[in-house]
Amino acid sequence: MQLLDELLELRLIRPVDLHFSRWLKQQHPSVNQSLLALAAIVSRHLGDGHICVRIDSLMGLVAYWPMSVREPLRALLPSDTASMSALVDETVLGTGAELTPLVLNQDRVYLYQYFQYECQVARKLLSLAGEGDVNPEQLTVHLQALFAQSNEQPDWQKVAATTAVAQRVSVISGGPGTGKTTTVTRMLAIYLQSMLEHNPDVHPVIRLAAPTGKAAARLSESIAQAKHQLSVPESVTSLIPDVGVTLHRLLGARPNVHHYQYNADNPLHLDLLVVDEASMIDLPLMASLLEALPEQARLVLIGDKEQLASVEAGSVMGDLCARPAGCVKTPAMQQLLLQTCGVPVEQGMPSTFADAVSLLQRSYRFSANSGIGALARAVNSGDRRAVRQAFAQGYDDIHLLPMQDDHVKPLLQHMQQGYTDYLKAVSEQQAPASVLLAFNRFKVLCGLRRGPWGVEAINQAFELQLEALQRISKKGRWYAGRPVMITRNEPALNLFNGDIGVALPDEATGRLKVWFDLGGELVRFSTSRLPSHETVFAMTVHKSQGSEFDQVTLVLTPTSQGNSRELVYTGITRAKKQCNVWGSIETLEKAACSPTIRMSGLAARLWNGSGPTASIGPTP
Repeated sequence: MQLLDELLELRLIRPVDLHFSRWLKQQHPSVNQSLLALAAIVSRHLGDGHICVRIDSLMGLVAYWPMSVREPLRALLPSDTASMSALVDETVLGTGAELTPLVLNQDRVYLYQYFQYECQVARKLLSLAGEGDVNPEQLTVHLQALFAQSNEQPDWQKVAATTAVAQRVSVISGGPGTGKTTTVTRMLAIYLQSMLEHNPDVHPVIRLAAPTGKAAARLSESIAQAKHQLSVPESVTSLIPDVGVTLHRLLGARPNVHHYQYNADNPLHLDLLVVDEASMIDLPLMASLLEALPEQARLVLIGDKEQLASVEAGSVMGDLCARPAGCVKTPAMQQLLLQTCGVPVEQGMPSTFADAVSLLQRSYRFSANSGIGALARAVNSGDRRAVRQAFAQGYDDIHLLPMQDDHVKPLLQHMQQGYTDYLKAVSEQQAPASVLLAFNRFKVLCGLRRGPWGVEAINQAFELQLEALQRISKKGRWYAGRPVMITRNEPALNLFNGDIGVALPDEATGRLKVWFDLGGELVRFSTSRLPSHETVFAMTVHKSQGSEFDQVTLVLTPTSQGNSRELVYTGITRAKKQCNVWGSIETLEKAACSPTIRMSGLAARLWNGSGPTASIGPTP
């Protein structure tokens, strides 16, 4: 245990990782020292978002640690599957068929609970995939009525809608402006028309959900707009909901209770569930969601597989879309897509789960003349030359703003210019709706919370600058024009993590109230009633997911800490009209070539799931 104490002192593991190993030692005094070291490392990497640790990665994980701990760890840790298998016992490291703290499955080591989550998600999704009953002729008629003739062949929106109608589970991935919610709204109309034609008295229950309140509100607005543009009877549009909720509210989360109200024994009351921003869903939440689905329900997951993975463990959306090379849809699905959408038949290895996945490949927001689109594509492909070329082309909607001597003052001046309309709206005491609109036109996004280029330092420095310029007058933490973001869900107030409001004087009393736009409705709260919150002139890229702003300035840390391909791509694509990158071209290139890799076995279980069920894992 002395080695683990040293790892803690060097901050290579966390206190919780050390406590886990100590607990194992207390419970099993004769436990192998290799397993104690392995337990701490597996726990540590779970904290970094990894579901498991691959055996062949163990030596690489410690390769750059100080020699004082690296060499002892190399002597302790198993170097291959055979040496790992020799450590399997009935108490600490098992196969997953029995309850043990650690699980060895194929070439991966898990904490038992996360092994069960992964198997549970794979088993449920594979049980849903490949099931569906659709009339091709009837479906073709509905598709022709709802999808105009497109020059794009195939029409990927039509393909995605067809897939979602034909499958009990469907995954639709696409970047900003590819029409994900438009596609899903049309799919819902086709689904409902088919159901009503079969039985006019059937009224399927459809629910909308998303991981955060902000994302749920955006989904609600998008569906509401899209459904009123459909050329279908009112009897159909009336059954398409336009009010979304957070996944936690949908599942019945309760304070200080680890289990949800809705589960396998008490399933959700719905026939079809649409979940937006699926890239934000971690593995435990996905397991809980799938557990609560009724046996015959349909599930539609929407998201962007290229965006940042969930804050907590897992990269579920990425795993769901990790289609191996040479893998094709089943012959039955290929025939349906040929008949309804004109998609050519492919040759390859058929996969049941491939039938469930659709990728929208055309952005209707970013045209060929869009620098934002070009830069996003370059970053996403990890192409250094294309990243430089995007700025060299002279696009007027992207700008590279190099840091000056690692000093924050030029950034603060840039922020003051970006928030000019907002600060003017506050000083002129414009209506709350106008102030909120002005505030959301510009946003600074950072990769980190802490450090000189993190949101905490930048927000504090910007407030001090505004105060020095007498643009704000603080009384404690509060002042007219203070923008705040909720950081803890408060269902009783209908405020959720990520909601943004602005403090403004009440017309009657002059006291500050905080105004929020909640799904198109302006709601105000006294400052004392707000749940946990923080100032939000700058926000993290993670918190920006599900949001869009006219102008975005993405701040890259010069040390590259926290920068990654997914973070940069997500930050760039939050911008609708203009994107500024605050940092060097070298930092941006390095980030584009640094994809986030989270170790997981979910993709292998899903995409190899057409084989023996043993590949999924033992039943809990």
